[in-house]
Amino acid sequence: MIVHLGLGAFHRAHQAVYTQDAGGWAICGVARRRHTVVDALRANHWRYTVISRGPDADEERSVEVIRDALVAADEPDAVIERIASPETHIVTLTITESGYERGGMLDLLGRGIEARSTPLTVLSCDNVPRNGEVLRHLLGAPEHVAFPCTMVDRIVPTPTDPLTVVAEPFSQWVIEDFDGPRPAWEDAGAQIVQDTAPFELMKLRLLNGSHTALAALGIPKGHTTVAEAIADPELEAFIRRLLEEELLPTIPPVPGIDLGEYVETMLARFRNPRIEHRLEKIAAGAEDKIAQRLRPAAAELANPVLILRVIAAAGF
Repeated sequence: MIVHLGLGAFHRAHQAVYTQDAGGWAICGVARRRHTVVDALRANHWRYTVISRGPDADEERSVEVIRDALVAADEPDAVIERIASPETHIVTLTITESGYERGGMLDLLGRGIEARSTPLTVLSCDNVPRNGEVLRHLLGAPEHVAFPCTMVDRIVPTPTDPLTVVAEPFSQWVIEDFDGPRPAWEDAGAQIVQDTAPFELMKLRLLNGSHTALAALGIPKGHTTVAEAIADPELEAFIRRLLEEELLPTIPPVPGIDLGEYVETMLARFRNPRIEHRLEKIAAGAEDKIAQRLRPAAAELANPVLILRVIAAAGF
């Protein structure tokens, strides 16, 4: 059994899909406060639809790997019991970056860990640098709990229907290898590696850095989505220069990844006009995002003209 904390759209379009495709495992999802998704899943016998929305067509599939769900605000003791249960081997999390402070879900996780003595693996699937190490530091967990780092990537717009999740076709999950029971996620397309750091740096600077640049430069021009911004010839040319001249030179080799192909795939994802990835959402918390995504790259370059232009456009 896997207990997942944070029953949002990203989890349902990402880790849940990998887990169903791996076979043999079930998920107990935990929503923070809202009953909407929990009630809808229960009424529909735990079945929902994931739509992969490409530039020209949709591909639908049914997902039913979530077999139970709880609402943490109403059932904290039940959540702790599930985490503490010897039948639970893995806890995964998508609680957003703002959730990485003690309180709420992390307190429940800590109390569940304290209540068990058998081994457990905790996998953060949030966009937090070195997410496993961050969790270990926050929880001060005992030695029988493993905290591998992971890197996740899939654009999943906010859904309007609790039983239908729309996502782009692309999906990536990189997981540091760990001992103990786990689904055969690699058979479902996940990458099991010794160290996620090179993959994390690649995504943070190339994909997330490009997103930050598109938001900073695209919003003043009246663009509202990533697809609109990258369709602007001036902005696409700028992003290519930013990548080729200032971001790619700061990325060391990534095992099994052709960085040139990664960039072209990334830009093709940006162009998908049927995925509404809003620039306003990307721009939220820009100061922290720039500190993570762009300033370290600028510090490694002798003359970072383009990165500094993005930072200035963002107002920092």
